[in-house]
Amino acid sequence: MEKLNRTPVIIASVIFAIGLWLTVNLGFDYTTTKDIPIVIQNLADDIALRNTPPEYVRARIRGEGWKLLGMKIGGDTKYLIDLENKRSTITLQTSDDLSDRIRIPGGIDITEISPSQLTLELKPSTERHIPIEPVLDVTFRNGFDRVGPVSVFPESVMIRGAESVVGAINSWKTEPIILRDIREPVQKTVNLSDTYSRIISLSEGTCKVQFDVQWIAEKTIAGLQIGVEGIPANREVILIPPRMDVIIRGGIDRLAPIEKDSFSVQIYYRDILADTSGAVIPQIEGPKDVRIVQRTPERLHYVIRRTQ
Repeated sequence: MEKLNRTPVIIASVIFAIGLWLTVNLGFDYTTTKDIPIVIQNLADDIALRNTPPEYVRARIRGEGWKLLGMKIGGDTKYLIDLENKRSTITLQTSDDLSDRIRIPGGIDITEISPSQLTLELKPSTERHIPIEPVLDVTFRNGFDRVGPVSVFPESVMIRGAESVVGAINSWKTEPIILRDIREPVQKTVNLSDTYSRIISLSEGTCKVQFDVQWIAEKTIAGLQIGVEGIPANREVILIPPRMDVIIRGGIDRLAPIEKDSFSVQIYYRDILADTSGAVIPQIEGPKDVRIVQRTPERLHYVIRRTQ
């Protein structure tokens, strides 16, 4: 004779018992707390908040268990602050006008609310453009690196808020861009940071960040001619040696077209006059997206001669 499978019966019994327990116990009154988001509405376009209000008020509520459960798990309960026709600093007693500020089911009472008082500083708003600053947390595959500058599109964002707040902000950061083991060019759309989001509005919510990534190589540029600037008419400067070599490092595609005429090497006569060691270090100007990793020689000796 086959044994009966009692698993469905056991499961049904457990569910029935839990349901019965909930029905009985959630019919009683309980007290609990709930964080209720603060929502500010009807703020005039030419007015802004100078201080950041709290995100929540914490309410102590009492009522029947079923209603409390629905309110706790529901996402529609808000603490509304209507700023229509308000143009100067206001102070609110949070327990006042609760029926207008918080919509709660019947049979639930708010017995306590904190903070007990909110002060909102209202000031005339202003706006200005500030640059967007990308926040990068990037690592590269062995042998690769970033080449050239990081480009941001758009380059700036219009911010609007209270004048004292807007005037203290000089750039606006993006959300962190976290990339690992990068070995190819990057182009990524990223959100702007939500810093000051409750008191500053932005003309843009996102931006595009891009930069080139290449295999990093080195190249020797030999025989760079060295010039001396500011020599008086009756003087001659002989450099020893008269030329120098450099080793540059950068992206392999960028290094290919670089030759001697991409660099300018100069020594200033005033630096020679100020020197007490007998040798000076020349100043080299070249492409911004490559790095000089070695100079040969590092310092140049010189001889000054009178020509007249």
